[in-house]
Amino acid sequence: MLRNLTGAALCLAGIVAGCVWADEPWHPSNDSGWEMTFEDTFEGTEVDSAKWFPGYRLGRVEYYTRIGFPNEHVRGWQPNPPLAHYVMSDGILKLRVDKKEPKRDVPTVKTASCLTSAIYRYDEATKTFRDEVKFAQKYGWWEIRCRMPKGGSGAYTAFWLHSVGAANQEYSPEGVRQKSLVGGSPAKEIDIFEWLCRDPKRIQFNVHFTNNGHHYFPSPADITENFHTWAIHWEEGRITWYLDGKPIWTYEGATPASEMYLLMCMFQTGGWVGPIAPNLPYPMDFEVDYVRVWKKTT
Repeated sequence: MLRNLTGAALCLAGIVAGCVWADEPWHPSNDSGWEMTFEDTFEGTEVDSAKWFPGYRLGRVEYYTRIGFPNEHVRGWQPNPPLAHYVMSDGILKLRVDKKEPKRDVPTVKTASCLTSAIYRYDEATKTFRDEVKFAQKYGWWEIRCRMPKGGSGAYTAFWLHSVGAANQEYSPEGVRQKSLVGGSPAKEIDIFEWLCRDPKRIQFNVHFTNNGHHYFPSPADITENFHTWAIHWEEGRITWYLDGKPIWTYEGATPASEMYLLMCMFQTGGWVGPIAPNLPYPMDFEVDYVRVWKKTT
C-alpha cells in the first residue's frame, strides 16, 4: 500500500515524520550539469587499491625530516607513520583502532587508521618528492555517509581534503608556516569534519590555514547512533557544508589553489583532543557507507 502513496499523501497520513512541503533539496546527482568523478561503496572485504593508500599521511614524516623541521607530526607515532587497520563487510568500511591494532607497544600510544587517495615519496635519485595520486580534484561536491564511533578522550574522527604535493604542508620547505607566506592561497586543507569523541554534540569545520575558516557546529542528533551524510560544495572563494542534504554553514574567503585529495581516519592521538583515556571502548570503529565526489561540467 505505502509504495502507491505520493509523498504528499504520506505527509497527510502522518506516516512520514518531519515532512516539509517543498521540493527535494538540490543535489549534483540530480543535475545534468554535474558528473560523478569518484565513488567507493566498499563492497567486498579489501580496500580498493586503485582508489586508496592504507596509511596515515604517508610521506609527511619523511618530508619534515628532510627539511629539518621535526615536530609532532614526526615524533610519537607507532609505527611511523601508522598503517591502516580496517574491517569491511556488508558494504561498510570500519576504520578501526583496537587495543592491539594498529600494532603498537602499549594500547595508549598515538595511532591512526587512515585511507588516503594520494601520497608523496622521496626519490633518492632526484633528491625530490614525487606525488602518487589515485584521485584528486579542484572544486566540486564531496560527500560521505558515515557513523561516528563510541569513544572518549584522546580519540577522534575526520574526513578532509588536502592539497596535492609535499610542499603543500603546514610548513614550507624553508620551515615557514604557510599562513605567514606572502602571495598564493593560505588554504591548504579543508576539513569536511573533525569530530572529537569526548565532545559528541559538536563538529568542527575548518579551512586551514585561513583566519576565518573555522566553525563549531552543534549537532542536533547523536551521530554515533545512526548514519548521516556530510558534504561540502567547494567553489572559488566559497565552501558550503551540508548535513543530510541541508546547508548548515558557509565560508567565504581564500580557497585552495590546487587539486585536493581525500583522507578519512579514525585517530587515537591525545594532545589537543584530550589525553588518551586508559579505558577507551575498543574497538573504536569509524563506519563509512560510501564516499562520492562530483564535479561541474557545464
